[in-house]
Amino acid sequence: MDKNEQQYLTSEDWKVLKAKLKQANGGDQEAISWLRRFLDKHPQIWQYIGDLSVISENAWISLISNDDALAAESIRRQLNTLKAELMEESTTAMEKLLVDSILATWLEIHYLRSVDAGSRSRTVTQASLLTKRLESAQRRHHSAMKDLLMFRKLMPNRGALPELRVFRGRQTA
Repeated sequence: MDKNEQQYLTSEDWKVLKAKLKQANGGDQEAISWLRRFLDKHPQIWQYIGDLSVISENAWISLISNDDALAAESIRRQLNTLKAELMEESTTAMEKLLVDSILATWLEIHYLRSVDAGSRSRTVTQASLLTKRLESAQRRHHSAMKDLLMFRKLMPNRGALPELRVFRGRQTA
C-alpha cells in the first residue's frame, strides 16, 4: 500500500483500536491478530510509534527540558535543524541510522553537561561516574560522526549508478 492509499483513522477506528489494545495488552491472542491486521492496513501508525529514534529523542528532550514545554519545543526545533543539515539530500537507511546516532549522542552529551553544571554538591564517586559517562558519550558521538564521514567518503556519488566495466579478451580474426 503506498502513501496515497493509506487510510485515515476515524473516531470510531480509534475507539475500536483502544478497546483491542486493552485486550491485546491483557494477552488476548485474537486481539493481537486483529492488531497485526490493523497495522498492516495502517502502516503510518507502526512507522510512527515504532520509530525508536523518535522515542529516544523524546526521552532525552524530556530529561533535558525537565518537561518545560518551551524548552522542549526549542530543543526539538534545534534537533530538526541539525538533522536536516546532516542528512543533506541523503536517502539511504545507513545515513539515516548514522545521523540518528549522532543526534542521540549529541543530546546525551548536552544532558550530561547540564547535569554536571547544575550539581554543586556531589561525592568524588558521583563526579567520577559522571565524567566517565560524559567521556563515553563523547567517544560514541565522535565515532558516529567519523562513521558518517567515512560512509560518505566511500560513497561519493550516492545517487549515481556504479560504473561497470566489462573485460573482453582479445579477439582473434
